[in-house]
Amino acid sequence: MKKLLQSLFMLMLCAISATAQERTITGTVTAQDDKLPIPGVSIKVLGTTLGTSTDPSGKYTLKVPSTAKSIEFSSIGFTTQTREIGSQTVINVALSSDSKQLGEVVVTALGVSREKKTLGYSSTQVGTDEINRGAPTNAVAGLQGKVAGVDISTTSGSPGGSSKVILRGFSSVGGNNQPLYVIDGVPINNSRPGGTSAPGTVGDISENYDFGNGANDINPNDIETISILKGAAASSLYGSRASNGVILITTKKGKAGALKIDLSSSASFTNVAIVPSIQDQYGQGWSKQNWLAENGSWGPKLDGMTRPWGPIVDGDQETKPFVAVKDNFRDAFDTGQEFNNSLALSGGNETSTFHLSYGNIYSNGILPGANDTYKRNNFSLSGSTKYKGLTVSGSANYVGKNTRAVQTGQAVSGIGSSFYEDLLQIPVDYPFTNFKDYNNKFYNVDNYFSPFSQNPYYSVYENGSRFKSDRFYGNVDLKYKATDWLSFQFQQGADLTNNASKFWNAKNNPAIGSWAGGGNDEGYTRQESVGNVIEGSERYFEYDSKLNALFTKKFGNDFDINGLIGVNYNDRGYRSVYTGVENLAIPGFYQINNSANDPTSTSAENERRLFGAYASATLGYKNYAFLTLNARNDWSSTLPADNRSFFYPGANLAVVLSDALDLSSAKISFLKVRAAVGQTGSDTDPYRIFNTLSRTSAALGFGNIIFPIAGVPGYSVSDILNNPDLKPEISTETEFGGEIRFFNNRLGLDVSYYNRVTKDQIIPVVTAPSSGVTSRIVNFGKIRNRGVEIALTGTPVKNENFTWDIGYTFTRNRNVVLELPDGLDKLVLNTAYDAQFVARVGQPLGVLEAPVPKYDPQGRIVVGSNGFPLLADNNGSYGTSQRDFIMGLTNSFKFKEFTLGFTLDYRKGGVFYSGTADLLNFVGNDIKTLYNDRRTFIIPNSVVQVNNPGGGISYVENTTPISEGNVNALYYTNNGKAVAYQNRILDKTFLKVRDITLSYSLPKSIAQKIRADRATLTVYGRNLITWLPKENRTIDPEVSNFGNDLTSEFGEFRTGPSVRNVGLSLNLTF
Repeated sequence: MKKLLQSLFMLMLCAISATAQERTITGTVTAQDDKLPIPGVSIKVLGTTLGTSTDPSGKYTLKVPSTAKSIEFSSIGFTTQTREIGSQTVINVALSSDSKQLGEVVVTALGVSREKKTLGYSSTQVGTDEINRGAPTNAVAGLQGKVAGVDISTTSGSPGGSSKVILRGFSSVGGNNQPLYVIDGVPINNSRPGGTSAPGTVGDISENYDFGNGANDINPNDIETISILKGAAASSLYGSRASNGVILITTKKGKAGALKIDLSSSASFTNVAIVPSIQDQYGQGWSKQNWLAENGSWGPKLDGMTRPWGPIVDGDQETKPFVAVKDNFRDAFDTGQEFNNSLALSGGNETSTFHLSYGNIYSNGILPGANDTYKRNNFSLSGSTKYKGLTVSGSANYVGKNTRAVQTGQAVSGIGSSFYEDLLQIPVDYPFTNFKDYNNKFYNVDNYFSPFSQNPYYSVYENGSRFKSDRFYGNVDLKYKATDWLSFQFQQGADLTNNASKFWNAKNNPAIGSWAGGGNDEGYTRQESVGNVIEGSERYFEYDSKLNALFTKKFGNDFDINGLIGVNYNDRGYRSVYTGVENLAIPGFYQINNSANDPTSTSAENERRLFGAYASATLGYKNYAFLTLNARNDWSSTLPADNRSFFYPGANLAVVLSDALDLSSAKISFLKVRAAVGQTGSDTDPYRIFNTLSRTSAALGFGNIIFPIAGVPGYSVSDILNNPDLKPEISTETEFGGEIRFFNNRLGLDVSYYNRVTKDQIIPVVTAPSSGVTSRIVNFGKIRNRGVEIALTGTPVKNENFTWDIGYTFTRNRNVVLELPDGLDKLVLNTAYDAQFVARVGQPLGVLEAPVPKYDPQGRIVVGSNGFPLLADNNGSYGTSQRDFIMGLTNSFKFKEFTLGFTLDYRKGGVFYSGTADLLNFVGNDIKTLYNDRRTFIIPNSVVQVNNPGGGISYVENTTPISEGNVNALYYTNNGKAVAYQNRILDKTFLKVRDITLSYSLPKSIAQKIRADRATLTVYGRNLITWLPKENRTIDPEVSNFGNDLTSEFGEFRTGPSVRNVGLSLNLTF
């Protein structure tokens, strides 16, 4: 018994001694920027294996031995900090953010998170702060100028208008070039609503409405990060839909801890950004004559004298000074408003989390009245819960939109008119705003000054559209961890959209002889507008299922492997019905039954299925060398049975030399080289294998005669010959690159070179009419894109009070057509009048060709007997739509609680066709029409062709001038066709200040007065400044009404101006 007591006593002494040798350290870890606690911070006792992490409140408790000297605190997105222990028992730490570390863990294919250093291809991840810096309503617009290898354009100034995103150039002639959008692992629909049955949605020059594309529906405030996968090696696991790259969107999730409330509210004003440069020397008329019914400014020189204008009505006629009206175009538009509000609640505990948000946007555009408005409501709920090895998560999102838009483009003869087209035709001496009162007897339908156009304010107020959309998308995700190295995942996603739309044009019948006397010396009368109404409904649906087995295993101390094997099933489709009627009986009553005519109905539907099986494995060696192998096989329902299966592999290698070698003496923080090769396949649209019946129609001017006629339906075999032997398009890409960072990550450089070839293009080829069809679908053609991408980041200055971060991106893509079908010298992609957008072998995809003058062997212009340039036998090239390069520059200056940031976006080179310039030149309003002050002149460097008596031809100097009365004909596309397109095909270059922000983080003492943990006030501007070259003083090169894919590169057709925003935002966190 005595020995037992002695033993127990000695054991107690040992325990007391051991306790005396240990002590407990406690503390809280917060973010230096906002003083908020940081959960999950890794805390290690250096020199030991001891460690812990902070709880949801940022607190920690750690027992340390008496021999411990220091503790290390580290977390992704923050600078690692080491603290000496000394005699302290409480150590509180404030970690400073490190923007460079934010990209160290990135989301890759199929939503798998990987360390960036393991990737053998280029990948860019942008965080929520960068995306939302200028309070955009469209998340994609928040990426402009910030990512190398990405060309992002906003194609219209309309609220909620479409965006175009192209990664590493255009690679498909007849297919889709947009990337695949994936939200939390589930692909979504990015189509522009309207389909092929709605009016003005096919990208032609007729009436056109832009209701935005699918990616616009996402609330930017719900986004945590956006990852851009540009190369085939990165995107191939997503299947044929990812042949143009992938935009991976990860939404915000709840975190363990107390309830967190985020409130964001912004308000801004919207104004016209770019208006045409208008000449101010000559007024209304034609051929130097003062004709008051003309819709052009080819009249006499402005002299300031008071003159009559417009028609004589009830014995009265208005008078005004014969001078140019300043700021006429800017005054024609209103100041728009935009309100963007978002509220989010999130929280959870160790096993379950949630995130609930609501977003509301209201935007009233720059057009007069409430005829271009955009309203959007976003509801989002996501959550997750864990039970043992099972994790269940999911999200549900609802988007409700109400949009009103006005048509752009060429008005349909006899049906309606376009606001911007009518505006462009008003003489420079007429004040636009006078016409706002379109019920005034001088400006109404009967007495508007010109029979060749219509009062633009009548157009914008009496014609219009209404679009309503209800969309649901979401997913359910089940993950089960079977062992410490093997887990399984099943994910089911859905994206469902229902749209309802209505379009109308007013009925009017101008009184006969309303221009008689005083104004209409030519005796014209305006065509009656019979009016019309169209109603339609659309349904888009997409279901996506994935089943994956994921594994990770370590072999010894040197090797590890992780990867996945899985299958994917995707079912998606579209349904639409449109019904319309013309020749309305009662003006202003827009119902289908308001006409004696029979309604015309159209419908369209398609459905397609894709099944894929895939695998990916990454072998790591000593955590510095990583080899990844990918493979996928797809089976597509849109391809014939013999060709519907297609396989495409990929491989990439990354070697982190800074980990493999001792480079500390070289001041190199990180050095990696990488290489990748991969393939992606792409199928085709439904119903391109077998021939189909289509509704019979016949072209008539800018409109069509469509069956049924007088109640008689008409169908015919499609004039497009489909192909039962179609194969998928295949793209093969190689990529090489490297990344280096210096001075503790203060300076970084990332460079990539890529070469991608896409073969077996699925192209509609024009055939001889004698064949009985107008075109046939074939597999042929080869397109190559190759280029270089550079991303430079740096922090030149960083101290306790001031930080300067800078980012620079450079992109240069060279595109060339390598092959076209046999016997085809060019493929026409888009047209307007005599201008064509074509593909030719050996040239970039998208060359603009149009009439050019005839030249003699010495390069002199050959003119005819009237002194006008003669037309060359064939169209000539005016250049390509391809840019020389794209550069972006971002800067952020933080001084104490103030942060100033801005983004510049410079795009050099390329040309585009402008329908706006076309009309301005025709009516004499364009500043370029002042050449030689419109006086008689001889075409410079011109000659006349002479037939020699003995045979042959010679050229002699031209002495025949163009008279003052005929100068205007040089700017028409008939008489002056040979030179007119020089003013219609413009330089595409621009420099924009995409966003500029000044933020102030309120002191915590002030924020706490409203019980907020953080409060930030920001003044911002979007697209505040735009610089254009002197060759283009007409319109923003970004805008287009030819869709948001390859055909939009052709240009625009009287689209309307782009806009700029100035606003104020408040962000609160509770």
